Amino acid sequence: MKMTKLSLVATLSLAAVLAACAGATPASPSAAPSVAASDAPPATASAAANPVKKIAFFGFWKSNSFTIAVLDGVKSAAAAAGAEVVDLTTPGYDAVAQTKAVQDQTVKGDAQMYVLLASDSVGMATAAREAIAKGIIVVAAFTPLGPSFDTLEPQVDGLIVVGETPVANGKVLAELAIEACGTLNPCNVAYLEGLKALPLDNARTTSFLSTLAAGNPNAKVVAQLEGGYTPDQGKKAAQDALQRNPDIHVMVGSSQAIIGAQGVVDVTKVKLIGNGSSEEAFAGVNSGAWFALYNMDVVGMGSKSVEMGLAVASGESDVRSFDTQTLLNPRGTKDVIAGLTASYSDLK
Repeated sequence: MKMTKLSLVATLSLAAVLAACAGATPASPSAAPSVAASDAPPATASAAANPVKKIAFFGFWKSNSFTIAVLDGVKSAAAAAGAEVVDLTTPGYDAVAQTKAVQDQTVKGDAQMYVLLASDSVGMATAAREAIAKGIIVVAAFTPLGPSFDTLEPQVDGLIVVGETPVANGKVLAELAIEACGTLNPCNVAYLEGLKALPLDNARTTSFLSTLAAGNPNAKVVAQLEGGYTPDQGKKAAQDALQRNPDIHVMVGSSQAIIGAQGVVDVTKVKLIGNGSSEEAFAGVNSGAWFALYNMDVVGMGSKSVEMGLAVASGESDVRSFDTQTLLNPRGTKDVIAGLTASYSDLK
């Protein structure tokens, strides 16, 4: 991960990309395997094979553009399968209210599948477990549910995970920084991490630092500051970083933080990398003001969540995890994002 307000912070964090997300054509549900005419089941039996008639969607908050983009993908795939989608996203960012909304829907019991963008990936695990116990198909989109940040394998029995890990996200950001450094020796890097209090952000930061050190011994982290998830936070962090070391070559942070940093650094000298694929991040990379963004198919994530949930519900598949980094090349340099369009904004 969407995010002009401070409350968006935890969301994008969980976004592990904090938010990072470029929209492409949503992935359509896989076609059913072909069968010989004599073996084909009657139409009524085929319809019965898909027990999902209603899908409940729970996003970060109603006006959040990242949420809206994922919901577009959910609706597209659900329509193709003849399923109804009910949007039960809370009006504002509120992890407690989101968890309660999921639990209330489980009590109501008229939806056969959930797609969740969990504001609290650890706390939501309990609500997911309760729903699964009632026979509901639960798909965690964007971020896994549970305390481990280095695996997509479900940490809740019966859960389906369609997303990526903060560890994988941090690795890609470091690889982009290594590319930006090129042959510079030393290459001074400023890392504007999300929020130090969030375990998810700490996992991403550790991954970034270890990958950078292993991949380019000439890359030196000369400033490591909390950059947060708003332009104002990013602006202040960038100013503080420049005070510590005015000779910075590469700066990495959330896309929101880099929007703020762009106003205070000399973009002809500092290569900016934003962890997010918003409209603003795309504009930055395409204009040459940014070196790269973290590229993500947000709409495709929503479509894939429905596709995998339906396949499990019908018994066609028991695959329980999908890495959304495989939907698009996450290394969003200008050549990679050519022809792609962002599906959400950091500022709206």
